[in-house]
Amino acid sequence: MKKSRLMIVEDEAIVSADIAIRLEELGYEVVGTAAAGEEAIALAEQVHPDLVLMDIHLQDAMDGIEAAKELRKRLGVPVVFLTAYSEGATIQRAKLAEPLGFILKPFEDRELEVVIEMALYKCKVEAAMRQQTEELLARNDELNRFTRLAVGRELRMIELKRELNGLYRRLGEPPRYVIAEEIADGKVSNDEQSTN
Repeated sequence: MKKSRLMIVEDEAIVSADIAIRLEELGYEVVGTAAAGEEAIALAEQVHPDLVLMDIHLQDAMDGIEAAKELRKRLGVPVVFLTAYSEGATIQRAKLAEPLGFILKPFEDRELEVVIEMALYKCKVEAAMRQQTEELLARNDELNRFTRLAVGRELRMIELKRELNGLYRRLGEPPRYVIAEEIADGKVSNDEQSTN
């Protein structure tokens, strides 16, 4: 089975190295580490991770929340936040980045694995739903095109039948084509209906 590719964004080198070792022991592939927000975005563009573990508080102009928003917007890369801070204001602000989870530091390996697995599963489900939605929209567009063509042809046939009926009337003959809306409006006699 293919290993999931994870990226770590953590500004403390020792913590970052520890997380990388723990992830590899859990069977994940660590495709890169970054210590700052802009660095994380540049790295993600190169390595295309399946998931990013992002510290919220980075010692940089761009914190983890802003970096996560950019990763999602530019690359569609999902993020799980790592944080030692659980105050309400930070959590409320972090929600806007639409993370797939939060892990409070310090954490156990089992907790790390469960959050990562749930996040990866949610990514898979969302991708499948996006694909199904795109397929349904494409089929709907095809059906709309077909309907427009069919309706256009039917309208053209009605127009031609009216023109031919007009010619027959000018020749003193009864119309040969019955048009459904003319029957409903009472414009066609019973004799004319029976000739079609």
